[in-house]
Amino acid sequence: MRLSAPRDLRRQLHLPVLVPMAILLIMGVIALSDIVLHIKGVGWVDGWATKQLRWVLVGTAVSAVVLLVPYKLIVERAYVGYGICLLLLVAVLFTAKRNGATRWIYVGGIGFQPSELMKLTLVLTLARFIRFKSSYKTFSGLGAPFLLTLVPMALILKQPDLGTALLCIPLLFVTLFAAGARTRHLGLIAVLGAIAIYPIYEYGLAPYQRSRVDGFLANLPFVPKRDKQDARPDPNKSKAELRAERRAKQRAERAMAQGSSYQVNQSLVAVGTGSWVGMDSEERDAVGRLPERHNDFIFPVIANRWGFLGCVFLLATYFWMLVAILLVSLKQRDPAGRLICVGVFALLGAQAFVNIAMTVGLMPITGMTLPFVSYGGTSLIVSMVMIALVCNVAGRPSFEFGRGDFD
Repeated sequence: MRLSAPRDLRRQLHLPVLVPMAILLIMGVIALSDIVLHIKGVGWVDGWATKQLRWVLVGTAVSAVVLLVPYKLIVERAYVGYGICLLLLVAVLFTAKRNGATRWIYVGGIGFQPSELMKLTLVLTLARFIRFKSSYKTFSGLGAPFLLTLVPMALILKQPDLGTALLCIPLLFVTLFAAGARTRHLGLIAVLGAIAIYPIYEYGLAPYQRSRVDGFLANLPFVPKRDKQDARPDPNKSKAELRAERRAKQRAERAMAQGSSYQVNQSLVAVGTGSWVGMDSEERDAVGRLPERHNDFIFPVIANRWGFLGCVFLLATYFWMLVAILLVSLKQRDPAGRLICVGVFALLGAQAFVNIAMTVGLMPITGMTLPFVSYGGTSLIVSMVMIALVCNVAGRPSFEFGRGDFD
């Protein structure tokens, strides 16, 4: 396969996908600029919008390189990228902790998140593995694609990074469904996964992650409040001492839950005060009290700045992009090309949904950016490269022939 010449790039610029991405990038830069106006005096945030523009330029350059390389050539090297990303996920566990987690690797003073790279690589790896196989249509044949997904998920959870790990689940299920896996098999696995939720909650999550779940459940009127008992009480302690310890532990858990609820409460205030068309700049005190407003909680900033109509416009833009990606996949006869588009659709759609849902109290806080809008380097570049892959698929007609799409 030959590389495309730069003059061929224009043919591969699929506007129905690129235009909504550009709109989201612009909204993100404006929102970051708006944040700086309301927290003056904090020097390290003054360059958020400028830095975001730099990351957009870097993402554009990387995306242009991706467009020059035929996507089938990229898919052929997917296993190599998967192995490299696994090594990076192992290496990051031995780096210094930052905010209680080990998610970053620094090279020359520039940090990147291997978990974000793994999301992109996993899309390509699943497309590479599934494209010409039919074993996944049996229950036992689902073992290999699940193993390919669960191994990086376990390493990402170890960091810990619950949000990114959870994104692997819709990616896997949507990809297998699009490829023709049996619905009853996927349903059975989903039931088994639901049964495993409680053990994962008790033994697989960090304390602050459990507190976020507790804070979310505490606000649900139909969920009974947890009253955990000590599984193995110390026989050397009296009943009064055990009761005192249990009460102290319960108070600590309630305090952690309330602390995690603070973020959602401030987010709801910012969203609610946005009204229909947004607040005036001098009346936007809610933004200044909002934690992680530049990153995980940038949606409330947009809601406060542009109101309900701005939120509708943002959601409509995401819908436009996702529908455009699906239309590209439907036009593809090549299994790898179709699965790439489906995987990108699943990742971006799930990430946007979970981010917005957690900021309005519909899901527990998982620490997840809003694609193309939140401040970030690795996540933004990876998201832009995903769109470049979709354009790569759309710009190269498929010449695969068979009885069906995956024959």
